[in-house]
Amino acid sequence: MTAAPVPWTLDHLTGQEVAVPAMRQTIRAIYAEVYGEEPYLRSESDARDWIENVLPQHLDAPGFSLVFARTTADSTPMGFGLGVPLRADTRWWAGMVDPLPEPMTAEDGRQTFAVQEFAVRAAYRRQGLGTAMHKALVGPWTGTRTTLTLRASSPAAVGFWDSQGYRSVGFSRPYPLAPLYTMMLRDHTPPSGWGG
Repeated sequence: MTAAPVPWTLDHLTGQEVAVPAMRQTIRAIYAEVYGEEPYLRSESDARDWIENVLPQHLDAPGFSLVFARTTADSTPMGFGLGVPLRADTRWWAGMVDPLPEPMTAEDGRQTFAVQEFAVRAAYRRQGLGTAMHKALVGPWTGTRTTLTLRASSPAAVGFWDSQGYRSVGFSRPYPLAPLYTMMLRDHTPPSGWGG
């Protein structure tokens, strides 16, 4: 028998709100918990490096977006998702094992929104929360597509992102010793009422 979903609240946080030490610590804890699982097996040191060196690069990016999920009853952290639009100088497509045609990888900051991190704690999965977080994160995007990378060795992640309408466009190794990632792309439907 499946447990009833835990009611949640989704908050859109600005870069300034994410930079507050207490919130950074909360996000780091979620990151460490979720990415400590198979197949990622990231360590506490990896989580610390991410919060100190990677996350700050996103906070000031134009169009930065972070959705934070918490229980409605007592504000227990449930997960977060963050992303940024791909700028003209992005290295997002540079790691493709088989390069994609240039028109497909040309960016201008208005076409593609990249989901950089997406983490839902194990206790709150399979309740619709991931779908709600994804919709809240990319729903306001007015460009033509969204993208992300995933580890094909995580069947649950593959199934989830397939269900959100993403398709594989190849494989990426963003740096020499990185694991192989599947590059995913999804045509984006602008918010209703958006005039273009």
